[in-house]
Amino acid sequence: MGMPIIEGYVVERLIKEGGFGSVYLVKRMLDKKTYAIKILHPKINLQAKARAQFAKEISLLSSLSHPYIVKVFGPVKDAPRAAMLMEYFESETLKELLVRKAPLLEEKGVGVFRRICEALKYLHECKIVHKDIKPENILVAANGEVRLIDFSIAEEINFWATLRTILQMRKRDGTPLYMSPEQVKKETVDGRSDIYSLGAAFYQVFGGRPHITAGSEKALLQQHLKAVVPKMRNFNKKVPHQLDAIVMRMLQKHKEERYQSMSEVLFDLNRYTSEDRIGKASEDTTERVGKATEDTAEESKAAKVEESKAKK
Repeated sequence: MGMPIIEGYVVERLIKEGGFGSVYLVKRMLDKKTYAIKILHPKINLQAKARAQFAKEISLLSSLSHPYIVKVFGPVKDAPRAAMLMEYFESETLKELLVRKAPLLEEKGVGVFRRICEALKYLHECKIVHKDIKPENILVAANGEVRLIDFSIAEEINFWATLRTILQMRKRDGTPLYMSPEQVKKETVDGRSDIYSLGAAFYQVFGGRPHITAGSEKALLQQHLKAVVPKMRNFNKKVPHQLDAIVMRMLQKHKEERYQSMSEVLFDLNRYTSEDRIGKASEDTTERVGKATEDTAEESKAAKVEESKAKK
């Protein structure tokens, strides 16, 4: 598939090819600025339902404004197929980063975790559930900045969402490894579903492996409902106990037993990072005091030697 011709834009290169569409790096001739354009594949563009879903995603994302959610400026009217104009964010996906550096702990991993928590807190306050939180949908820049992307199956929490569940019109959507138990059972979802999915994603980030494994998709879905998830420290002893406890609570199978909001997750995460900084500062202070004591002892010993020589 060649580069699309989009009036008013110079298409420079392909950024990403997906099953739904392609993302291109472009320069807008009007302001000479760099953007990204997501455009539907020709066959997908022929499907009225796919075009409607894409239009809904554009409308939803255009209404959002948060530093850690990809900015969408609206539809591209002169494109050959349905397309959206987005900010260009120089980055790689968290999945790509994990291929090179898993497990990712330390400050960068926790920093990415915190920023995505903040993005989801904002999203849930807007009464929207993402429904497809996974490492592939998190962009990470070299400096640790992030963007949450791909809202193609995001859902507004409202009366109609509940009605679809009552009338059994809800389909199972999401990515099998990261689906919440509610998604597996085709129940109505809320922010707690994203909390589970985020826990699944960052279990993999910090622990270095998925929280569940199975030989087939059907078996994997059942694992979300029945499997006993081991602590991350079983696979990575560097994971602090407090961080392990946060992620394990996010992964509770019953939504009532999870954190009830992203605000609660952030409260515990902030408490953990504060205690971690205090602990490290205390260790540094102890080390400095110990070194100073050793230096003082050495100086005292040297002075006594000199005094002894002077007496002789």
